[in-house]
Amino acid sequence: MSEVLRHVIDSIGAASRASAEVARSKVASAGAPVLERLAASLAGAQHTPRPRAAKKTIVVVAGDHGAGDPGIVLGDSHPTVIAAKAIADGSAALAGVARTAHAPILLVDAGTREPSHMPPVAVGLGRGPGGDLGEAMTPIDARLALEAGIALAVSLGDSDVLAVGALGLGSELAAAALHEAASRDTAETVERDLAGIDDVERARILGRTMGGMSGLDLLAYLGGPDTAVLAGLILGAASTNTPVILDGQATGAAALVAWRLAPAVAGYLIAAHRGTEAMPAILATLGLEPVFEVGLGHGEGTGAAMVLPLLDQVVALTS
Repeated sequence: MSEVLRHVIDSIGAASRASAEVARSKVASAGAPVLERLAASLAGAQHTPRPRAAKKTIVVVAGDHGAGDPGIVLGDSHPTVIAAKAIADGSAALAGVARTAHAPILLVDAGTREPSHMPPVAVGLGRGPGGDLGEAMTPIDARLALEAGIALAVSLGDSDVLAVGALGLGSELAAAALHEAASRDTAETVERDLAGIDDVERARILGRTMGGMSGLDLLAYLGGPDTAVLAGLILGAASTNTPVILDGQATGAAALVAWRLAPAVAGYLIAAHRGTEAMPAILATLGLEPVFEVGLGHGEGTGAAMVLPLLDQVVALTS
Protein backbone atom coordinates (compact mmCIF):
# COMPACT_ATOMS: atom_id res chain seq x y z
CA MET A 1 0.00 0.00 0.00
CA SER A 2 1.36 3.41 -0.97
CA GLU A 3 2.07 6.20 1.50
CA VAL A 4 -0.64 8.33 -0.10
CA LEU A 5 -3.26 5.64 0.32
CA ARG A 6 -2.17 4.86 3.87
CA HIS A 7 -2.23 8.54 4.83
CA VAL A 8 -5.77 9.00 3.49
CA ILE A 9 -7.06 5.84 5.17
CA ASP A 10 -5.51 6.81 8.50
CA SER A 11 -7.11 10.25 8.31
CA ILE A 12 -10.66 8.89 8.14
CA GLY A 13 -12.30 9.07 11.54
CA ALA A 14 -15.81 8.06 12.55
CA ALA A 15 -18.69 10.31 11.55
CA SER A 16 -19.96 12.52 14.38
CA ARG A 17 -22.82 10.87 16.28
CA ALA A 18 -23.34 14.02 18.35
CA SER A 19 -23.78 16.25 15.30
CA ALA A 20 -26.03 13.66 13.68
CA GLU A 21 -28.35 13.51 16.70
CA VAL A 22 -28.61 17.30 17.06
CA ALA A 23 -29.51 17.68 13.38
CA ARG A 24 -31.98 14.79 13.52
CA SER A 25 -33.76 16.27 16.53
CA LYS A 26 -34.15 19.63 14.77
CA VAL A 27 -35.89 17.94 11.84
CA ALA A 28 -38.02 15.59 13.97
CA SER A 29 -40.80 18.16 14.40
CA ALA A 30 -41.42 18.11 10.64
CA GLY A 31 -42.73 14.56 10.89
CA ALA A 32 -40.66 13.40 7.92
CA PRO A 33 -38.58 10.30 8.78
CA VAL A 34 -36.71 10.44 5.48
CA LEU A 35 -35.54 14.00 6.18
CA GLU A 36 -34.57 12.97 9.72
CA ARG A 37 -32.32 10.23 8.39
CA LEU A 38 -30.83 12.55 5.80
CA ALA A 39 -30.20 15.22 8.40
CA ALA A 40 -28.39 12.74 10.62
CA SER A 41 -26.33 11.38 7.72
CA LEU A 42 -25.39 14.80 6.35
CA ALA A 43 -24.56 16.34 9.73
CA GLY A 44 -22.67 13.30 10.96
CA ALA A 45 -20.50 13.18 7.85
CA GLN A 46 -19.81 16.92 7.89
CA HIS A 47 -19.20 16.94 11.66
CA THR A 48 -21.54 19.87 12.23
CA PRO A 49 -25.11 20.15 13.59
CA ARG A 50 -25.80 22.70 10.84
CA PRO A 51 -25.06 20.78 7.64
CA ARG A 52 -24.38 22.39 4.27
CA ALA A 53 -25.61 21.54 0.78
CA ALA A 54 -25.07 24.72 -1.21
CA LYS A 55 -22.49 23.15 -3.53
CA LYS A 56 -23.51 19.78 -4.88
CA THR A 57 -21.53 17.86 -7.50
CA ILE A 58 -22.51 14.76 -9.47
CA VAL A 59 -19.64 12.50 -10.54
CA VAL A 60 -20.27 9.77 -13.11
CA VAL A 61 -17.39 7.33 -13.57
CA ALA A 62 -17.28 5.15 -16.69
CA GLY A 63 -15.24 1.96 -16.94
CA ASP A 64 -15.79 -1.33 -18.73
CA HIS A 65 -15.14 -4.75 -17.21
CA GLY A 66 -13.70 -7.72 -19.05
CA ALA A 67 -16.61 -9.81 -17.80
CA GLY A 68 -18.89 -7.73 -20.02
CA ASP A 69 -16.63 -7.48 -23.07
CA PRO A 70 -18.81 -8.00 -26.20
CA GLY A 71 -15.79 -9.34 -28.08
CA ILE A 72 -16.14 -6.96 -31.01
CA VAL A 73 -15.38 -3.30 -31.64
CA LEU A 74 -18.64 -1.33 -31.36
CA GLY A 75 -17.35 2.24 -31.66
CA ASP A 76 -20.15 4.78 -31.28
CA SER A 77 -22.58 1.91 -30.73
CA HIS A 78 -20.92 0.78 -27.52
CA PRO A 79 -23.49 1.04 -24.68
CA THR A 80 -21.05 2.89 -22.41
CA VAL A 81 -20.31 5.44 -25.13
CA ILE A 82 -24.01 5.93 -25.89
CA ALA A 83 -24.84 6.54 -22.24
CA ALA A 84 -21.87 8.89 -21.77
CA LYS A 85 -22.77 10.96 -24.83
CA ALA A 86 -26.37 11.30 -23.65
CA ILE A 87 -25.11 12.69 -20.34
CA ALA A 88 -22.69 15.01 -22.11
CA ASP A 89 -25.24 16.42 -24.57
CA GLY A 90 -27.91 16.87 -21.89
CA SER A 91 -30.44 14.39 -23.29
CA ALA A 92 -30.05 11.81 -20.49
CA ALA A 93 -32.53 11.74 -17.61
CA LEU A 94 -29.62 12.45 -15.27
CA ALA A 95 -28.96 15.75 -17.02
CA GLY A 96 -32.52 16.90 -16.40
CA VAL A 97 -32.43 15.93 -12.72
CA ALA A 98 -29.04 17.62 -12.34
CA ARG A 99 -30.40 20.87 -13.75
CA THR A 100 -33.28 20.79 -11.28
CA ALA A 101 -30.85 20.15 -8.42
CA HIS A 102 -28.48 22.90 -9.66
CA ALA A 103 -25.64 20.39 -9.60
CA PRO A 104 -22.94 20.16 -12.29
CA ILE A 105 -22.03 16.75 -13.71
CA LEU A 106 -18.42 15.64 -13.96
CA LEU A 107 -18.00 12.74 -16.38
CA VAL A 108 -14.89 10.60 -15.85
CA ASP A 109 -13.46 7.96 -18.19
CA ALA A 110 -11.71 5.59 -15.80
CA GLY A 111 -11.10 2.93 -18.45
CA THR A 112 -13.69 2.41 -21.17
CA ARG A 113 -13.42 -0.08 -24.01
CA GLU A 114 -13.82 2.60 -26.72
CA PRO A 115 -12.11 5.73 -25.29
CA SER A 116 -11.69 7.43 -28.67
CA HIS A 117 -15.48 7.57 -29.01
CA MET A 118 -16.16 9.00 -25.57
CA PRO A 119 -17.38 12.64 -25.46
CA PRO A 120 -14.58 15.23 -25.23
CA VAL A 121 -15.86 16.49 -21.87
CA ALA A 122 -15.00 13.17 -20.21
CA VAL A 123 -11.96 13.49 -17.95
CA GLY A 124 -9.55 10.63 -18.63
CA LEU A 125 -8.15 9.04 -15.48
CA GLY A 126 -7.82 5.38 -16.38
CA ARG A 127 -5.20 3.02 -17.76
CA GLY A 128 -7.58 0.96 -19.87
CA PRO A 129 -10.60 -1.31 -19.30
CA GLY A 130 -10.61 -4.03 -16.69
CA GLY A 131 -9.96 -7.70 -17.33
CA ASP A 132 -12.19 -10.64 -16.54
CA LEU A 133 -13.15 -11.57 -12.99
CA GLY A 134 -10.20 -13.04 -11.16
CA GLU A 135 -7.73 -10.90 -13.12
CA ALA A 136 -9.49 -7.56 -13.35
CA MET A 137 -6.43 -5.36 -12.76
CA THR A 138 -2.84 -5.61 -11.68
CA PRO A 139 -2.19 -4.50 -8.08
CA ILE A 140 -0.29 -1.49 -9.47
CA ASP A 141 -3.18 -0.45 -11.72
CA ALA A 142 -5.62 -0.88 -8.84
CA ARG A 143 -3.50 1.31 -6.56
CA LEU A 144 -2.99 3.98 -9.21
CA ALA A 145 -6.72 4.11 -9.93
CA LEU A 146 -7.46 4.44 -6.21
CA GLU A 147 -5.01 7.31 -5.99
CA ALA A 148 -6.58 8.92 -9.06
CA GLY A 149 -9.93 8.78 -7.29
CA ILE A 150 -8.41 10.34 -4.18
CA ALA A 151 -6.91 13.12 -6.29
CA LEU A 152 -10.31 13.68 -7.87
CA ALA A 153 -11.88 14.02 -4.41
CA VAL A 154 -9.23 16.57 -3.45
CA SER A 155 -9.97 18.58 -6.61
CA LEU A 156 -13.65 18.65 -5.62
CA GLY A 157 -12.85 19.61 -2.04
CA ASP A 158 -15.11 22.67 -2.08
CA SER A 159 -18.20 20.49 -2.66
CA ASP A 160 -20.55 20.07 0.29
CA VAL A 161 -21.83 16.73 -1.00
CA LEU A 162 -21.03 14.36 -3.87
CA ALA A 163 -23.56 12.20 -5.72
CA VAL A 164 -21.99 9.37 -7.70
CA GLY A 165 -22.99 7.13 -10.58
CA ALA A 166 -21.25 4.62 -12.83
CA LEU A 167 -21.33 3.42 -16.42
CA GLY A 168 -19.78 0.28 -17.84
CA LEU A 169 -20.43 -3.21 -19.12
CA GLY A 170 -19.92 -6.06 -16.67
CA SER A 171 -20.32 -3.96 -13.52
CA GLU A 172 -23.21 -6.10 -12.26
CA LEU A 173 -20.98 -9.18 -12.28
CA ALA A 174 -18.17 -7.38 -10.48
CA ALA A 175 -20.64 -6.11 -7.87
CA ALA A 176 -21.99 -9.60 -7.23
CA ALA A 177 -18.50 -11.06 -6.85
CA LEU A 178 -17.21 -8.22 -4.69
CA HIS A 179 -20.12 -8.44 -2.30
CA GLU A 180 -19.67 -12.16 -1.79
CA ALA A 181 -15.96 -11.67 -1.16
CA ALA A 182 -16.11 -8.49 0.94
CA SER A 183 -18.83 -9.80 3.25
CA ARG A 184 -16.85 -12.93 4.21
CA ASP A 185 -14.02 -13.19 6.71
CA THR A 186 -12.58 -16.33 5.13
CA ALA A 187 -12.50 -17.97 1.74
CA GLU A 188 -14.96 -20.71 0.90
CA THR A 189 -13.89 -23.84 -0.93
CA VAL A 190 -16.27 -24.39 -3.79
CA GLU A 191 -16.55 -27.84 -5.30
CA ARG A 192 -19.41 -27.83 -7.75
CA ASP A 193 -20.04 -28.07 -11.45
CA LEU A 194 -20.49 -24.56 -12.82
CA ALA A 195 -22.09 -25.77 -16.04
CA GLY A 196 -25.54 -24.34 -16.60
CA ILE A 197 -25.12 -21.60 -13.99
CA ASP A 198 -25.77 -18.03 -15.12
CA ASP A 199 -23.03 -15.41 -15.12
CA VAL A 200 -24.22 -13.62 -11.98
CA GLU A 201 -24.28 -16.80 -9.89
CA ARG A 202 -20.89 -17.78 -11.28
CA ALA A 203 -19.56 -14.38 -10.19
CA ARG A 204 -20.98 -14.90 -6.70
CA ILE A 205 -19.32 -18.31 -6.43
CA LEU A 206 -15.98 -16.86 -7.50
CA GLY A 207 -16.36 -14.13 -4.90
CA ARG A 208 -16.90 -16.69 -2.13
CA THR A 209 -13.55 -18.26 -2.95
CA MET A 210 -11.85 -14.91 -2.30
CA GLY A 211 -13.34 -14.06 1.08
CA GLY A 212 -10.88 -12.78 3.67
CA MET A 213 -8.68 -10.95 1.18
CA SER A 214 -7.68 -7.32 1.72
CA GLY A 215 -9.69 -4.59 0.07
CA LEU A 216 -6.82 -3.85 -2.31
CA ASP A 217 -6.53 -7.49 -3.40
CA LEU A 218 -10.28 -7.79 -3.89
CA LEU A 219 -10.23 -4.68 -6.04
CA ALA A 220 -7.40 -6.02 -8.19
CA TYR A 221 -8.98 -9.45 -8.67
CA LEU A 222 -12.65 -8.59 -8.98
CA GLY A 223 -13.13 -4.85 -9.48
CA GLY A 224 -12.71 -2.66 -12.49
CA PRO A 225 -11.32 0.77 -13.30
CA ASP A 226 -14.61 2.45 -12.39
CA THR A 227 -14.71 0.53 -9.10
CA ALA A 228 -11.20 1.67 -8.23
CA VAL A 229 -11.63 5.35 -9.09
CA LEU A 230 -14.96 5.48 -7.26
CA ALA A 231 -13.49 3.73 -4.21
CA GLY A 232 -10.65 6.26 -4.16
CA LEU A 233 -13.14 9.11 -4.55
CA ILE A 234 -15.11 7.79 -1.57
CA LEU A 235 -11.98 7.47 0.55
CA GLY A 236 -10.84 10.95 -0.36
CA ALA A 237 -14.27 12.43 0.33
CA ALA A 238 -14.52 10.73 3.72
CA SER A 239 -11.08 12.04 4.68
CA THR A 240 -12.39 15.60 4.14
CA ASN A 241 -15.76 15.03 5.84
CA THR A 242 -17.70 15.10 2.57
CA PRO A 243 -20.77 12.83 2.33
CA VAL A 244 -21.21 10.67 -0.77
CA ILE A 245 -24.60 9.60 -2.15
CA LEU A 246 -24.53 6.16 -3.76
CA ASP A 247 -26.69 5.12 -6.70
CA GLY A 248 -26.71 1.61 -8.15
CA GLN A 249 -24.70 -1.53 -7.46
CA ALA A 250 -21.54 -0.37 -9.25
CA THR A 251 -21.22 2.51 -6.79
CA GLY A 252 -22.15 0.10 -4.00
CA ALA A 253 -19.33 -2.24 -5.01
CA ALA A 254 -16.88 0.66 -4.87
CA ALA A 255 -18.21 1.58 -1.43
CA LEU A 256 -17.57 -2.01 -0.28
CA VAL A 257 -13.94 -1.77 -1.37
CA ALA A 258 -13.52 1.57 0.40
CA TRP A 259 -15.19 0.11 3.50
CA ARG A 260 -12.83 -2.87 3.55
CA LEU A 261 -9.91 -0.45 3.40
CA ALA A 262 -11.37 1.97 5.99
CA PRO A 263 -14.46 0.73 7.88
CA ALA A 264 -15.29 4.26 9.13
CA VAL A 265 -16.17 5.14 5.52
CA ALA A 266 -19.68 3.78 6.08
CA GLY A 267 -20.52 6.86 8.15
CA TYR A 268 -19.96 9.10 5.13
CA LEU A 269 -22.26 7.20 2.77
CA ILE A 270 -25.90 7.85 1.89
CA ALA A 271 -27.82 5.24 -0.11
CA ALA A 272 -30.19 6.85 -2.61
CA HIS A 273 -32.36 3.78 -3.18
CA ARG A 274 -32.70 0.07 -2.48
CA GLY A 275 -31.49 -0.87 -5.94
CA THR A 276 -31.61 -4.23 -7.63
CA GLU A 277 -29.54 -7.42 -7.95
CA ALA A 278 -26.58 -7.17 -5.53
CA MET A 279 -27.38 -3.70 -4.18
CA PRO A 280 -29.80 -4.64 -1.34
CA ALA A 281 -27.25 -7.09 0.06
CA ILE A 282 -24.47 -4.50 -0.30
CA LEU A 283 -26.51 -1.95 1.66
CA ALA A 284 -27.18 -4.51 4.38
CA THR A 285 -23.45 -5.22 4.69
CA LEU A 286 -22.67 -1.51 4.91
CA GLY A 287 -25.51 -0.92 7.38
CA LEU A 288 -27.19 1.69 5.16
CA GLU A 289 -30.91 2.43 4.94
CA PRO A 290 -31.90 3.84 1.54
CA VAL A 291 -33.78 7.09 1.04
CA PHE A 292 -36.06 5.47 -1.53
CA GLU A 293 -37.17 1.87 -1.18
CA VAL A 294 -37.34 1.15 -4.91
CA GLY A 295 -34.69 0.66 -7.57
CA LEU A 296 -34.21 3.75 -9.70
CA GLY A 297 -32.61 4.08 -13.13
CA HIS A 298 -29.52 2.18 -14.17
CA GLY A 299 -27.07 3.40 -11.55
CA GLU A 300 -25.63 6.13 -13.76
CA GLY A 301 -26.38 8.74 -11.12
CA THR A 302 -30.04 9.63 -11.61
CA GLY A 303 -31.13 8.00 -8.35
CA ALA A 304 -28.40 9.72 -6.37
CA ALA A 305 -29.18 13.07 -8.00
CA MET A 306 -32.84 12.77 -6.99
CA VAL A 307 -31.76 12.96 -3.33
CA LEU A 308 -30.01 16.31 -3.77
CA PRO A 309 -33.11 18.57 -3.63
CA LEU A 310 -34.10 16.92 -0.34
CA LEU A 311 -30.83 18.11 1.18
CA ASP A 312 -31.93 21.72 0.69
CA GLN A 313 -34.94 20.99 2.88
CA VAL A 314 -32.67 19.43 5.51
CA VAL A 315 -30.44 22.50 5.53
CA ALA A 316 -33.46 24.81 5.87
CA LEU A 317 -34.78 22.82 8.84
CA THR A 318 -31.43 22.65 10.64
CA SER A 319 -30.29 26.25 10.11
